[in-house]
Order: sequence, then C-alpha cells, then structure tokens
Amino acid sequence: MANNMELLVENNPFLTKKIIRKADSKDARILFLYPNERGMSTIPPSIAGLSQILKNEGHTTGLFDTTFYKFDDEITVEDSDKIKANSLENRPVLDRDDDDLHFKKTTNSAVEDFRKSLVDFKPDLIAVSCTETTFLRAIRMIDATRDLGIKNIFGGVFPTFAPDLVMSYPNVDMVCVGEGENAMVDLANSIGNQEKQFDITNIWFRMEDNTIHKNSISRPVNIDEIPEITDIELFGEERFYRPMGGKIRRLLPVETHRGCPYTCSFCNSPGQNRLYGDGDFLKGMSFFRKKRMDLVKSEIENHMKKYNVEYIYFWADTFLAWSDQEFDQFIKMYSNIKLPFWCQTRIETVDEEKFRRMKDVGLDRVTFGLEHGNEKFRAEVVKREYTNEDAIKKIKIVEKLGITFSINNIIGFPDETRELAFDTIELNRQFNSDNTSCSVLVPFHGTELHEYAVKKGYLDPNIICSVSNSGASILNMPQWHKDDIMRLRDVFAMYIKFPKKRWPEIERAETDLELRENLRQEFIKTFWSNSQAKIEDDIAEAAKGLF
Repeated sequence: MANNMELLVENNPFLTKKIIRKADSKDARILFLYPNERGMSTIPPSIAGLSQILKNEGHTTGLFDTTFYKFDDEITVEDSDKIKANSLENRPVLDRDDDDLHFKKTTNSAVEDFRKSLVDFKPDLIAVSCTETTFLRAIRMIDATRDLGIKNIFGGVFPTFAPDLVMSYPNVDMVCVGEGENAMVDLANSIGNQEKQFDITNIWFRMEDNTIHKNSISRPVNIDEIPEITDIELFGEERFYRPMGGKIRRLLPVETHRGCPYTCSFCNSPGQNRLYGDGDFLKGMSFFRKKRMDLVKSEIENHMKKYNVEYIYFWADTFLAWSDQEFDQFIKMYSNIKLPFWCQTRIETVDEEKFRRMKDVGLDRVTFGLEHGNEKFRAEVVKREYTNEDAIKKIKIVEKLGITFSINNIIGFPDETRELAFDTIELNRQFNSDNTSCSVLVPFHGTELHEYAVKKGYLDPNIICSVSNSGASILNMPQWHKDDIMRLRDVFAMYIKFPKKRWPEIERAETDLELRENLRQEFIKTFWSNSQAKIEDDIAEAAKGLF
C-alpha cells in the first residue's frame, strides 16, 4: 500500500518539491472558499481541476460557494446580472423580484453557513480562491471564523499580484503566488505527513514570529496534464445554469487556453508573463498555453454524458489564438459534437472562412473586445493597435454570416474624457450587435493601468477594488468625475441604438431616473421585442431540471 502510494505520488506531474506521502500519512481535508459575487455564476475550471488533482492524490476536498448569498455590507454590489440588464448590457431574463429563478433561494447568512461548513467538514486547510473584487468578502468570512483555529491559504490573480498587501491582513496564513496546481499537492502532502515544510514553491508562509517566508515561483503547469475529468460536481447542479442572450442555459465551461499572447494594459495576463519571466527559467515554455485537442474533446464528452450539458463556454481570453493547424483540429473534433457554444476572441482574429466553419459546427455567440473607439487613445493607453476601418470590416463579416455577437467596451480609463468615450459610442453605432457591454475600468493590481493610475495620482496604491466592472469607478480624475462616468455607463447602449436626434433626451436621462426607466422600457420593446414572452417559455423549460 505504501509503496503504491509513493509510486503514484512520484509520478504526479504537479509536484515540484515532490513531497512524498509517508506510509502513515493521513488524507488532508481541504475546504475551498469561493467568495463569488451574486450573479457571476459560471463555474471556474481552475477550482474544479485543482480539486480533482487533490482527490487523485487521495485527499478530501469540499467547497463553500457564496454565489447564491446576499451580503448586507458596503463592499457588495447587487446581482451583477441585474445590473447589466438594467444598463441594457444584457437582455433581461425576466422582470421579477431578486430571488431569481436561476439562483438557489437562500436567506441564510453566508458567514453562519460557512461556520457550519467548517464545523461539519473539519478541514485541515481553507483554500481561498479570490479576485481583487472578492478578496474583502473572503477576509470578512475568515475573520469571523478565526476562532476555529483553521489555517488558510489565499490564491488567485489578486494574491498573485499583490501578495504583500494580502499578507498585511493578520489572519491570512499563506499566499499562493502564481499557479496553484504545483504548490497545493505538495502542501496537502505536507499536511498529510503532519510535517511543517516551508520551502514549497509558489507559497509564502506567515511564520510564528509574524515574518513572511517567501518562496520562488515554479515553472508554469503543463495544462495537458490536468485531469480530463474535473471535479465539476463540487459546485452542485444549480450552478450549471447561466443566463445568456435572454435565456437560461445549462452551461459548463471548458478551458482551452491559459494566459494570453497579447498585451492589453487593463488585463492581468501580460503581468503573468512578466511574473514568470522568460528565457532560461521557462526553458522553452510560455505562460500562454493551449490544451491538446483530444483532451478538450474528452472533457466535453464527459460533460455531455455525465451532466447533460446543452451549451459550452470555451474558457479562453482569445479563443482564436490557435494556429491554422490547431483550428482545423478543433473543427474536425467539434463537428462530431455540434453543441451550441460561446467564445470570446479579438477583432483582429476574424477570418470569414474560419467563422463560417465555426458556425457550421455550433458557434452560437461570440464576444469581441472593442474596448475603445479612438484609435490614438486605444493604441497609446489601452495597447490595442487595430484601426477602426479594420474593426468595421471584420465585424461586418460576422454580421453577414448571421452570427450573434456582442461587443465589450470600457469607459473610465485614466486620462479619458467624456468626448473620447463618445468616440467609442460612435464606433459601436457601426455594428448591429445583439448586446453592447459597457464596463467601467477597474485598475486591478498587476495591470499596467494600475501602475499608470497610481503614478498619475488617480489611485491610492493600496486601495483594493471591491467592485467589479459592473460597479463604480474608483479613479479620482479631475477631467471626468466618477459619478459622471457611471451615468454615461447606464445609458451607453441607448446612445448606440437610438437615433442621434434623441441624444439630448438620453443626456437628460443620465440624471433623470424616471426618464431613464421609460427609455429603458422603450429600448427593450423596440430592440428586444421578443424578450418577455419567449423568455418566460425558455425559463419554464430550463426550470424543469432545476427544482
């Protein structure tokens, strides 16, 4: 038994220190805390994959997911899906109360239920997976249960890029800097061996004297070695449902890429490339990786067979960052599946033949990041170098093919003005998109724009962004007040879809809430005329398997 276990562990590709489980090792019990925002309901492949890796090592995992909870405190925004529907970024699913059909109905306290989970599960470790927007929620939950004496580790993009800031919170015991697959297996094995090991790559430890022991970063994970069948069941069936395009879909994500080869200034991915370095350290590996197509196929087939999934979301910053050969492999693979799928990619990657072929095998919706409509500002500040002419040409191809698409935009960039934002509106008016998303820039730690905003004096370097892109701006800029940015965000889609002769009316609606709601209802009736009647039928059908 011991020999077989040791052989299994030695062959595990995620071990960097290779902490071997001893013959008398116990199974570590790890409870994931996912402090998710209400409405942000897509299952993260990272937790499902990591949980499966740990289970394959013989450890026991559990999950406390806050997706369905309401938080009555100042750091919590309302349901993000409702915010987007109210600002006309997404088609409304239904005009109903806050107990949305696609949410498990609970009025319980998240902290009280979390405490009960800890008492019942008896974990050796709480593993917190968080972003910058959810970090403070996690801290509140950890602080409120600290008396139980359970150690914790914080991982995710925010702890990776702001580890010193995260460790400044006294109840944070460990931080994982970078990817967690390598580190967590070693840490779990160390716990199982009942040993205190502090030289595990990627992990920072708080020592007994309150000093921080900082370890180096390991090489990027080979994502082809992540289990094909991941621990989706950890989340529960109710998390399979996701509003999209005015419908509720039984949807699961599939990771095809990790990282991104592009350098957008608002994104963390370029920071990952800088964090991991290059040259000798990577030894030919890039932080940007693509999963082998046969593994993608196996994961999809498992989702179909085991979970009766009806819709696939391909988890990739830029889905079409395939080589021509890899794209051909995808089309061949997916032609035998043909489930409707959604992906996001860059405007620059649009090719008529590729999109025709994707439509033939199941492409239902694609999201493009336009970001900004002024070419000079887009190139210098956003670090996106394409022309408006090319954007129009590319999107017209997608329109001609009859593919449903949405456009992502951002306002509230450092140094941006209202006039510059209207360049973005003008460019969007050239497209017949199904949805037009307008997010307010959040200058996350680890992004180039965070550093720039701090340098310009628009942002305190230690401020933690506790709101998502659906929330308010946190930049204090003299040329454009944060309240005015939000008012424009709320009517952004109206400026795009309504005739220009109505722009004075829309401008009044930025401050007149009654007028804004009247225009919103007109917008829905005019441009989404089939919303309510059809959506009610869709929801009724989707709900059959939900309750």
